[in-house]
Amino acid sequence: MTQVHDPRNAQPHAPQGPYAPAPFPAPNGWDGPGAPYGQQPPGKRTGAIVGSVLAVLVVAALGVGAFLLLGSKVLDTAEAERQIAAVAQEQAGVTVTDVSCPEDVELAAGTVTTCTAQLEGQEVTFTVEQTDDEGNVTIDSDQVYVHVADVEATLSEQFAASTGLEVVSTCDAGDRTVLVAEDGLTLDCQVAAADDPTNSALVTATLDAEGNVSFE
Repeated sequence: MTQVHDPRNAQPHAPQGPYAPAPFPAPNGWDGPGAPYGQQPPGKRTGAIVGSVLAVLVVAALGVGAFLLLGSKVLDTAEAERQIAAVAQEQAGVTVTDVSCPEDVELAAGTVTTCTAQLEGQEVTFTVEQTDDEGNVTIDSDQVYVHVADVEATLSEQFAASTGLEVVSTCDAGDRTVLVAEDGLTLDCQVAAADDPTNSALVTATLDAEGNVSFE
C-alpha cells in the first residue's frame, strides 16, 4: 500500500502543537504516524489494511428462469436473446449487448446450448437448457457480477472500522460500473479522508470468481 501523504514532506515551518493538522491514521498492523520507516523508500509505507477476505459483493449469478422458446420445430433463438437481455438489465442493472445464441437448435429434453453477450466490454455467457421437447427452457448466467460501487463502499467501511476515520473510496474500473468476477481480478483504489482529500492512501482490491473481495 502506498501512503500518499507523508508527514516528512511537510514544509519546515508547518504548524505544530494543538493547531497542527492530524495525520492520516493507519490501520491496525500498519506503522502509525511518526513510526520509523526502516529501509523503505522515501514517501512509501506498506502494510495490510485487512488480511482476510471481506464481504461477498455478488450482484447476481443471474438465474434467468424458465421460458417457452418454441419456434416452429426448433428453439426460438431471437426470443432467447431478448429474454437474456431483459433479465440481465432487470437483475444486474446493466445492459448486455451483442447477445448471440445458436441457430436451429432442435427440440429435445436435456439439450444444453450456450449464448454469449457483452457486458460493458466483458464477455459473458448464458446456459440454455431444454426441460422438455416442447420449447420450455431454463436460462442461467455462467458468471457472477460485482458492482464497483459495492467494492468502494466495503473498502470505506473496512477502513473506517480499522482507523475510526470517515473516508471516501474510489476504485479505477475504467468505464465499467459492473465487473464480471474472476479469480485474481484487481482494482486500484484510493482511500481519502472525507474532510481532507489530499490525506489519502492507495489500496489494491482483489476479487475472486465467487464475488469475494480482499484489500491490501
